[in-house]
Amino acid sequence: MNKVTRKHESEHNRIFKEATDLIEYEIQLLERPNTMKPNSLVRFKLQHALSLFERVLQLNPDNWSAMWAVGKIHQRFGDSTTAFSWFERAYQVNPSQPSIAREASISAMDIGNHDAAIIFGHRATQIEPACADLHANLALAFLHANRITEAQASIERSLSIEPSDAVSQSIRTIIQAFASNGHKPPTTPSALDDYLRTNRVT
Repeated sequence: MNKVTRKHESEHNRIFKEATDLIEYEIQLLERPNTMKPNSLVRFKLQHALSLFERVLQLNPDNWSAMWAVGKIHQRFGDSTTAFSWFERAYQVNPSQPSIAREASISAMDIGNHDAAIIFGHRATQIEPACADLHANLALAFLHANRITEAQASIERSLSIEPSDAVSQSIRTIIQAFASNGHKPPTTPSALDDYLRTNRVT
């Protein structure tokens, strides 16, 4: 454990576990998406977890897991700008963890930072090239940047890994629709959702 003295190691581990226990069922994960706004009780839990992670990072400024968790909490609050800054910080400490690069890419898409979304999305696929989800995420990053040809290549790579993946199939349909109609894709995921609610894509 970096920069944690033996005296503070026990405190660090105790607080870190308490904080991670608080957020265990409250943050969005790939296998458990959660798009509902947190109610007052959930917000209280997450705010308390933030204060605990702050103490963890005082004891160990290099704890990338804590940085990632702080990013996920802000993501749950709908603050993608702050979330991105924490994922970016975590990546600087640990650039070999694909989940950090993926979350940085997603948050960058949310705020319309296309260059960062593509850079982090591409980095995630380099770290774990056999993960279909990461290639699908990169495809969306390319789509929002109106780089249709690259979006098509990325989603085909995803489907070459998992041909029956329903999410990737849906993304392929969306990409092909924009390739066919010549319209400029919405620049953020929320704008894309709005577009899909009012436009039939087949």
